Amino acid sequence: MGAGCIRLAGVTSAARVERERTLFIRLLDLPTEELVETWLKSSLDALVEVVGAQRGYVELYRDTRRGERRVSASVRCSVEEEEAIRTVTSRGIVAAAMVSGETVHTPAALLDERFAKQPSVQAQRLEAVLCVPFRDMPGVLYLEGERGKGPFSADDVTLAERVAKFLAPMLAARALEGVAGADHTAPFRGRIKVDEIIGTSEALAYVFEQVLQVAGVDIAVLLMGESGTGKTQLARAIHASSRRAAGPFVELNCAAIPENLVESELFGTRQGAFTGARTMQGKVELAEGGTLFLDEVGELPMASQAKLLQLISEKQYFKVGGTKVERANVRLLAATNADLGLMVGNLTFRGDLWHRLSAFVIRVPSLKERKDDLGPLVDALLLKISHEHDQPLLKASSSLRTMVEVQDWPGNVRELRNRLEQAVLRARVEGAMYVEGRHLDVKAPAGPSLSLSQATAAFQRDLLRRELETAQWNVTQVAKKLELTRQHVYNLIKTFDLKREGE
Repeated sequence: MGAGCIRLAGVTSAARVERERTLFIRLLDLPTEELVETWLKSSLDALVEVVGAQRGYVELYRDTRRGERRVSASVRCSVEEEEAIRTVTSRGIVAAAMVSGETVHTPAALLDERFAKQPSVQAQRLEAVLCVPFRDMPGVLYLEGERGKGPFSADDVTLAERVAKFLAPMLAARALEGVAGADHTAPFRGRIKVDEIIGTSEALAYVFEQVLQVAGVDIAVLLMGESGTGKTQLARAIHASSRRAAGPFVELNCAAIPENLVESELFGTRQGAFTGARTMQGKVELAEGGTLFLDEVGELPMASQAKLLQLISEKQYFKVGGTKVERANVRLLAATNADLGLMVGNLTFRGDLWHRLSAFVIRVPSLKERKDDLGPLVDALLLKISHEHDQPLLKASSSLRTMVEVQDWPGNVRELRNRLEQAVLRARVEGAMYVEGRHLDVKAPAGPSLSLSQATAAFQRDLLRRELETAQWNVTQVAKKLELTRQHVYNLIKTFDLKREGE
């Protein structure tokens, strides 16, 4: 660092050189295994001192496939602040760095379109933030600037990137110790047929435990859960684990059949029952000796609900247009993402049918409740996609795993699978060696291509200019509206070289 070094947070050029020297001495003083955490904190503290940051944080995952993060350290952070960085902020600033593989430097997180709405950004009034991802491994070096001090300098960014490059291989060895986590589903996998269901989480293990309890008992089971959680797959597993496994498994999606055809599909028809009708087997007859699975059972019309109740309670039914009582030897499984109890209260679902169906209820967890299963799911889905399209396997990069983990999946496994299929297509078109995070959700740019930092700076500059013009350049008023200090607004005006009209 030469004589041109800038002054930042009260640190002169000479003082900065000395502090950098201290920093690198600490980094090179490689620790024994027992002192890694102390060494890491000491090195991080020295870096914070050099760049004039308010706090610093380092995090490295053991294995994103299991969502484990166990090499972490912070300086000048309270326990609450560290947790905020680890949980909430990591869904934005940290995630952006890890997904893109590029350093994220925002002069004012509160003005940054990507992060401004995050609760932690609002609660902590985050201004300058510098986040450097570790190369080829999932982790970051994270620094927060002091309020009112302005953005980190170019020298600060370069130094942080050098430190991150040094830290990564040292921490990697420790991070990978004990990667193999507990497979909570192992006690059940040899006893029930759930080989096709991917995951090792406690939430999934609890579902398997319930399947084990009910598979051998010939009663109705209701599977409840969000769309795309795998209810059909679980119904198949219950059938395959039951004494009816040698019989047929017949499925009817109640939401996909027109209301006037539901009973024909379900119970079959007799020739002449209506104009053009011919004798046709229904799903109940096709499922004889096996299992009948009614998906989206809450969509059944009320009239059909009464006949389904008769099937469950008396094991008999009538074909449409028929007068002969038909006997049925079927087991009924049903699934819904609706609140049937609420529908009973609204008189859109029969209470007596609800009680019959809910003899045994299994709630299928969402992906939000199965974070530990996301990594294995990604691997399995990518393998399945490659087989279906007869293409060589493209494996997941760490940035893809990170993006999958930090995103919400309201459509659950179904949505994840669809998005991964699109990502594989983008990766192949690009000729990539791996499926990267950027392939998961690519949007066409509205104008000339900008880098992440350029787009962020443009957004901040335009927002600040608009607010200044609206307030007639009353900096105090703008600072109050944007929840920044007056000094920070002045720093941003200087950084973006904004001038009042006529000046």
